Amino acid sequence: MSSAPQRVTLGVGPDSEQEVSLLEILDHVLNSGVVIQGSIVISLAGVDLVYVGLNVVLTSVETALKTLKLEEKAKLKQIPRRS
Repeated sequence: MSSAPQRVTLGVGPDSEQEVSLLEILDHVLNSGVVIQGSIVISLAGVDLVYVGLNVVLTSVETALKTLKLEEKAKLKQIPRRS
């Protein structure tokens, strides 16, 4: 096996192709976060028998903590203060 990093070519048009390594993609995903949602329903004769839901959040712990702190600060600003 070669130890060269895997590279992916990204681009929308023929002039915008850019090579990006998988490590750079993973770094970007962990820094910004990704949410994956999906569901499957198995039914028979119009009756739902099985429902499987999937919610996955992929991010780094540092990014998650920053997001939680920002949400807490926003909630504190919304609470009316007594005079």
